[in-house]
Amino acid sequence: EYSSFGLVFGSWPVALGTLPGGQHWIRLFFIMLFMLGIDSAISFMEAFLTVLHDTKLFHNVDRKRASLVLTACAFLLSTLYATDAGLIFLDSVDYYINFVIILVGFVKCVAAGWVYKIETQIECLGPKIVFVYITTTFGSVLLACAMWFGVGNAAAGFFGLVISYAMGIAYVGYLMSKKKQEDQTLTWSDMLFDLTMSNVMKLREDLVSSVGHIPVAWAFLIRHFIPQVLLILFFLGTNATTIDEEGNDVKMFGNYRGYASPCQILGILTIVFAGFLVVSSLVFPKLYEALETVDETEIKVDENNIDEIEMEERKKVETTGSVQLSKGELA
Repeated sequence: EYSSFGLVFGSWPVALGTLPGGQHWIRLFFIMLFMLGIDSAISFMEAFLTVLHDTKLFHNVDRKRASLVLTACAFLLSTLYATDAGLIFLDSVDYYINFVIILVGFVKCVAAGWVYKIETQIECLGPKIVFVYITTTFGSVLLACAMWFGVGNAAAGFFGLVISYAMGIAYVGYLMSKKKQEDQTLTWSDMLFDLTMSNVMKLREDLVSSVGHIPVAWAFLIRHFIPQVLLILFFLGTNATTIDEEGNDVKMFGNYRGYASPCQILGILTIVFAGFLVVSSLVFPKLYEALETVDETEIKVDENNIDEIEMEERKKVETTGSVQLSKGELA
């Protein structure tokens, strides 16, 4: 039985070998795989290099040298997959990288739907209302996941989700009523819109000028549906089970396919690394100041300054030459 990498390196060669001139078809098949790998490597490297070159730290670094360094590092890191256990390591990392993709998608949705223009939201409603609402939204989902996948009680999970969310929203309503009493110019409709949709709708307006029409449903899903679903999927994946060789149910997370501990640890470290990048950027944002994108206006200003300096130098040279010429005529 072939699956995963065995499908490529086992089933397909066997199937192609049954055709007339089967050896040649097998050779062409692996040449195609090689070309696909090269093409994918170029696209990955170019995307990473472009992002790196747009930062303040690496903006002035020569692209050829940067490409050489990145390629060398990628080659050294990938030598692990060229060993006898390379396919096992690759399969393990490929499994755990799915959790990284879910985590990255969750962080992107939170950044777009909740963090974007949050300072304006706080200015309108106050920090307490905003952060209590955020805690209520995601805290209730986390509580439900703990009941679903930790305790194993589905009914208790739904009950905890509904009760915790209702209690949190009730407290948010109480805080909003106090805010309205303090500021009589506020209306309930404006406050509810500012709390639930204002920042993501502002993002939608900013994107429309660049990408065209974006439906309102996109903004609603980005804020109130997709991040919550991704959070549930993440914990659902960590709680997935499989049957081992002895017929016992074991969790796949940390025991994927029964591979040895080094393979499991390498895969889990990819998730830990992604989580570290997210948490460290929130706690210590100054660590990543050098990786901020270069402002195009600053580049234009620098180019203008260089042009002005060159013009001044030319004027000085022309003035010096005219003065020397005048002295020569007088002589």
